[in-house]
Amino acid sequence: MRPKQRGAAAIEFALVLPLYLLAIDGVMEFSLVLYDQAIVLNAAREAVRAGIVVSDPKLVDAAIAAVAQSYAASYLVSFDSAHSVTVVVNQTAGGAYQTPLSVSAAFTYTSLLAGSVLSAIQLPIVLSSSVTGMNE
Repeated sequence: MRPKQRGAAAIEFALVLPLYLLAIDGVMEFSLVLYDQAIVLNAAREAVRAGIVVSDPKLVDAAIAAVAQSYAASYLVSFDSAHSVTVVVNQTAGGAYQTPLSVSAAFTYTSLLAGSVLSAIQLPIVLSSSVTGMNE
């Protein structure tokens, strides 16, 4: 190396490293959002499945919501200490045969790195899903 170019690699590394780390963080955040969206959808599906199967007595709305919340608590990846899922159960006719049961689940995603840096300018990411099934 010539004496005038000494330290050029270190400067280039210092300029490129923040962009590289930002790209890595973006990929991680995006994949975690997609994963958590799938978990919210599966939590609603599990709750509908638990509510529509033939059982005596039929599950009440609170028990159906508890199924979704339990599933989500087991599998969600969140960087917030209180990662709770809001569940709304809509069951018509008390779960009579061939009546619809609808479960909606919502979760506010908390970011790992970008959330603390960009919280002033970004809106919260709310992941939601709604699933409907027919009672057996």
